[in-house]
Amino acid sequence: MELATISFGQRFEVTPIQMITMVSSIANEGRYVHPRLVKEIKDSRTGEVTILEPQFGEQAISKETANSVLDMMGSVVSEGTGKNAKVQGYNIGGKTGTSEDGVNTNKYVTSFIGVATIDEPIATILITLYNPTGEGGHQGGGVAAPIAGKVFSEILPYLNANKNEEDKKEIEMPDVNNIKLGEAEKILSDLNINVKINSQSTDYNKQSIVTRQIPDPTIKITEGSNVILYVE
Repeated sequence: MELATISFGQRFEVTPIQMITMVSSIANEGRYVHPRLVKEIKDSRTGEVTILEPQFGEQAISKETANSVLDMMGSVVSEGTGKNAKVQGYNIGGKTGTSEDGVNTNKYVTSFIGVATIDEPIATILITLYNPTGEGGHQGGGVAAPIAGKVFSEILPYLNANKNEEDKKEIEMPDVNNIKLGEAEKILSDLNINVKINSQSTDYNKQSIVTRQIPDPTIKITEGSNVILYVE
């Protein structure tokens, strides 16, 4: 019986730290990451701080395989059993888990393991519930994934994770032609638009006049977009 169940993961015995290390390695393009519990050590007498840098090991799986698995994990959350781990504005990846705790015990170990964001991974998470008995049942997608989503919703803004393009506000490009560069930069900065300057001269300053802009006025762009200003 175990020969069959091993094919889908049942009967494997791994620790939580082994599981989270595995996903962290996938998020690091297949390169093994040694677990680290201490980030830094501070001497209470001298104030000297010793940083314990992350330690990387061998290439456990190829970069291509790691990226493929990340895409699959993204699908699990966007359209699969991990939908309850979604966080508005962020691309979350994950995998739900539901396994029997022993034979004929009617007890289960429910879990969700995830990584965020899929585009630029900065955090992994593992939620494990032993024999959940609440209204959500005992499926990983029903009870463990929502907890992961709640945690991600708190830490991703704190870590300044990049948001999805589709969740960014649409803006009508203002007309900043024929005004001073300093004034144009202020207008665009207030709209959360990034400014790139193009000039034939190295002597331009805040008083220089904007002679052209890309995109043109009234064009629809999203916040965080880059705009090129040509100055004399």
